[in-house]
Amino acid sequence: MSGGLILLEDLFKQIVGPFAATQVSLLISEPDNIEDRVHLLEKTFNTFPQFITPFRSLIKSLNTQEVEVPLEENIRFYTTKHTRIWLIVNMLNQILDVKELRLDDKTGRLPGKPSDLLKYATQSQYTFGEDSRYKDLVFAAGLLFDFLFYLQKTNLVNVGQTKFDEPIEQCFQKSLEQGTLTMKLARNKAKLTHEKVAPVVPYMRQLSQLALTLLRPSVAPEFYKTLFKGKYTESYRLHLEMQTFGVHTGMIASYLAQSIPQFGGLGAAMSVWGFPYLDYTEEQHEIHDLSGMGLLGVTLHERIRPVTVPNQTRAGSIIPELNYLDFTITKEAKGEAKV
Repeated sequence: MSGGLILLEDLFKQIVGPFAATQVSLLISEPDNIEDRVHLLEKTFNTFPQFITPFRSLIKSLNTQEVEVPLEENIRFYTTKHTRIWLIVNMLNQILDVKELRLDDKTGRLPGKPSDLLKYATQSQYTFGEDSRYKDLVFAAGLLFDFLFYLQKTNLVNVGQTKFDEPIEQCFQKSLEQGTLTMKLARNKAKLTHEKVAPVVPYMRQLSQLALTLLRPSVAPEFYKTLFKGKYTESYRLHLEMQTFGVHTGMIASYLAQSIPQFGGLGAAMSVWGFPYLDYTEEQHEIHDLSGMGLLGVTLHERIRPVTVPNQTRAGSIIPELNYLDFTITKEAKGEAKV
């Protein structure tokens, strides 16, 4: 386990700590009311006053005006949506300092369209719907992908000459598909208290594997390539991770989840990832149910092919580890696995 402790130390030093230092969590939850959104953005500018001047320069280049107007009017002109993303990009780059995000202080312009620079966060929010109840949480999960995408280009992690753009893209697409499926399945689970955060569970699984890959680039890529060729249960995969790294996906995901306050009980749910049916107690059933629902969505997505399935097939007959959920998969629900 000593190797695992070193890896966890690296996780906090190289990933969790730098992400927390960006303070982007201030802008993850976006108020529904436009006045509240404007107020939140003004407050953020006051917290990061170094961004006020370049932001005004950006607005001036788009809308030439003789008299300087209040910051609030600049935000309304640029729109709260674009201002929020512009701020997040700059907050990230304070820590990462990569040319792909670098701000031109004189013009206030970024090296690309802000929403394109936050590709994974904006794509997640768009997929689930900008008015959906999941929008802030999937935006945050996608933002973690964006962070890892740019992090690999810095000297904060030592990945050598290897670039992980493509693996990150592949992991994100899996997260998006599995998260969408988990959301649909979760709606059929009675009394799932944390249903709102359920779509994020698959994201955390993929993010934790990426984190392990960035922290151990000489071992992890080949390990996961071999691992997913075999049709193992998730619990056995975790066992193999423990043998190789001294930690497993659930542990890493738990710490990553805790770096975003809005995720609530997700950190605890990921701590029992792969084994949600063990130590199940009524007092903790909300956490176990959340973990189990995410595991169900991931497993269905990975194992079920688009074939004809009889109605009222019980989950326990397909995935024995999940029979405690007492979740009935109908033909319609089973078909969602084709997402």
